[in-house]
Amino acid sequence: MNPVKRLLPCYTTLTETQAEELSKPVGGWHTVQVKTSPNADHPETLDTFIKGITELQTSWLGLKNTSPTISFEIRRHTPENIQIQFSVPSRRLERKVRSQIKNELDGIQLSEGTNQLLVTEGDSVGGGILTSGRRDWYPLQTGYDQPPTNSLVGALHRHAMQNTQAVIQVLFKPVAGKPVRRWYRNRRTYQRIGYLRKEKQKLWNSRSPTPREKQQADAVERKAGTTRFYTSIRLLFINSKEYTPSRVKELAGAFNIYENPDTGQYLNAVTIHTLQSRILDFASAVRQRRFSSWHRRFHTSTEELAALVSIPDRSQQNIPDSKP
Repeated sequence: MNPVKRLLPCYTTLTETQAEELSKPVGGWHTVQVKTSPNADHPETLDTFIKGITELQTSWLGLKNTSPTISFEIRRHTPENIQIQFSVPSRRLERKVRSQIKNELDGIQLSEGTNQLLVTEGDSVGGGILTSGRRDWYPLQTGYDQPPTNSLVGALHRHAMQNTQAVIQVLFKPVAGKPVRRWYRNRRTYQRIGYLRKEKQKLWNSRSPTPREKQQADAVERKAGTTRFYTSIRLLFINSKEYTPSRVKELAGAFNIYENPDTGQYLNAVTIHTLQSRILDFASAVRQRRFSSWHRRFHTSTEELAALVSIPDRSQQNIPDSKP
């Protein structure tokens, strides 16, 4: 870590005014909490669900991206309760979320979710951001035997990180509009594909591309040719104080399940060390579910995103069951 950053705080303590602002419900968002049963037969990832709620929208003759931003959150407000929810900016999209997720998951119960952070005066806030470890044209792992989010809720079991509230937020928005930027990115991507597939010149001779390079080229090309999403993964911790960096590392370790051994892609965690006012801005961005300056967004395909927002089927005491 940069030695200057090491000297900066990793958390800030809230005043009464700051706590009141962060604890206000956010208007304009419609949140659906998902309760599921570990005995139900669920798909490992939600490919069909993501395709069903994707809305590509542009304005200004296709120059501006006006597609809706959606948030998937795993919240542990108390060690005894984990909340899994989707937040969308319109009633119409909320109806799509409800219908699409019921089509894909059996035995679930949907209810109204939470649109605020449960903080009070004297609480501390801090956190971190996860982003792609390699250039994001290399895809993450997409094939699983069980929902990969089982790993995330497992790290939030009721005996872990005592006296700490945690929010995992996956913010995503379809890539649309901005044709010049997209053209330039596609050009760079296909240059990489060409490099992976061509013969490599060495000092005395040349060699053919290895089977691994060919496999990577196929994976990059497959991702480049599909719908992609701007994606940001943020971790917010309440009352972790000076232990915030270790909390970020502990929870980020659960995301190792998304590492792709074929492409070498993985998720890299960065703890936020900055001025206290900037840490407050980060907490506000999580509350408001906006990308803002705290996002380090990267591109994901439908298959990658479907794995990031999968619904866990793990049997765990602090995960509410859909049974009444």
